[in-house]
Amino acid sequence: MFAKPENWGKLTPEERRTVRLDYWESGEWIEFEGPEKAEKYKKKVRLLRDAVEMKKGERVPVVPTIGGHLLKRAGLSGREALYNYELISKPIIDFHNEFNPDTAISPMMGSAKVWEMLDYKVYAWAGHGLPDHHYFQTIDREYMKEDEYPLFIDDPSGFYIKGYLPRVFGAMEPLKKMFEIPTLTEIVHVCPAVLPFGMPDVQDMLKRLMAAGDEAMKFMQVSGKINGRLQSLGFPTLKSGFAKAPFDMIGDTMRGVKGMVMDMYRRPNDVIAACDRLVPIVIRDAVNACNSMGAAFVLFPLHKGADTFMSPDQYKRFYWPSLRAVMEGLNREGIIPILFAEGSYNKRLEIIADYPKGWSLWYFDQTDMRKAKEILGGTACIQGNVPSSLMTTAPVEQLRAYCKELLEIFRDGGFILANGAVLDDSTDEHVRTLFEVARG
Repeated sequence: MFAKPENWGKLTPEERRTVRLDYWESGEWIEFEGPEKAEKYKKKVRLLRDAVEMKKGERVPVVPTIGGHLLKRAGLSGREALYNYELISKPIIDFHNEFNPDTAISPMMGSAKVWEMLDYKVYAWAGHGLPDHHYFQTIDREYMKEDEYPLFIDDPSGFYIKGYLPRVFGAMEPLKKMFEIPTLTEIVHVCPAVLPFGMPDVQDMLKRLMAAGDEAMKFMQVSGKINGRLQSLGFPTLKSGFAKAPFDMIGDTMRGVKGMVMDMYRRPNDVIAACDRLVPIVIRDAVNACNSMGAAFVLFPLHKGADTFMSPDQYKRFYWPSLRAVMEGLNREGIIPILFAEGSYNKRLEIIADYPKGWSLWYFDQTDMRKAKEILGGTACIQGNVPSSLMTTAPVEQLRAYCKELLEIFRDGGFILANGAVLDDSTDEHVRTLFEVARG
């Protein structure tokens, strides 16, 4: 696996980025199923790397974001995929063999068995609050109280252990009884500190966590085998790491939509301080994940920064500063963030344009791509934004025309063709059209 060179500490961010990209392109850790698969892998990485580096490559790479459709076309329901994940290996491999995408695509989001064992409350999913044919849905609630910002800012980990986790995992409610870890400094503190672990409900929690861990291990083994097989067949991974904007971490599943909107007016300084407090934590976690895999990219699904959630002035005050700080921290380690701007980002383009060239990839959902090209072209690689409506109900010729227009807009490179949102419902003909347009 990836090992940083001995002189890593002396390398510039640009040199570190090159090391990561070269490692990715080499595929030296992969046991390819024959030399033709190795060549296929390198050609695909070269297409992607040319786009990321804003060069005009041999052709535009195609990276569709496919979720439920990949499984539905094989006759699997959401419930089957989430509870019996051993069933999804063949549909995933079959999809790649048939469509030959330019990256590995996996709709695996986790194990519903683990979620159920822990009594996870932030989501509903197929077989647990949703019909079997669905997948999952966020349940927007207030999981952190308005007056708890100071507790979170002072000690994020402590608040998560004793405040947040007991609320979002029914199985972890006994964590409320845990001691304040930094106070364990003298011999007299030892017995009081471990006392909760002798309580029946805490011991039951530990048993449930151990059982959930065993199930998570099974899921990860299945997921690892699938990802390894895809790479051995010549499909590189682009979105290796995963992170969130600090504002979204608080707004999505801690304060909720209503709470976060109110906080921007009632507790603006607390919101900003909490976002800033998360910056080093997000950087450290993402860098560690990338180093473990030798990854050069981290995917950020951006939610509440969209045009419809806040004004440009609010974006500049609450959302962009901490997100930019995280991006810069990753850049220093040679890592390129992929910013999946869900919704519309038309009112953000002038703001995000003030970012160093070659250090970001913007994946747009509903943003005006001509405007994005005009403002960001030459500064950042751009991905997207084929509408879900065209991928589901529109005539194929209408979809084809839209894709051709995108290729014309970005005819000088720096572009990756993709649908704008995760595709759960479509047809093979629509998916195939994306590849046909790019490949001529």
